[in-house]
Amino acid sequence: MRKKGELEEMGMRIRMWRKDRGLRANELARKLKISGGSLSEIENGKSFPSAPTLASMHLNTDLNVGYVLTGQAAKNLKKTPRTLLVEIDANIDHVVLKNRKNA
Repeated sequence: MRKKGELEEMGMRIRMWRKDRGLRANELARKLKISGGSLSEIENGKSFPSAPTLASMHLNTDLNVGYVLTGQAAKNLKKTPRTLLVEIDANIDHVVLKNRKNA
């Protein structure tokens, strides 16, 4: 499972991205198709974003899901297809994101 500090850092990255773009929490929640309360819990490090939320983040925003999950910026980012496969391991300890063409 993720440590509390990791959840807080992940939430902070999402919040900072949202604020940098001048989005209100309810606007981002609408884009992600989640409730404002769910977004608040994610941004405050109280819950991990679900696989559908991560997929929606990838499909509906320019927020890099890899950065959200790891804190590391991808080098030499190229425009990726907006189709996404999401795998969740048996223990739901981590999420693996793959572009459909590479699956």
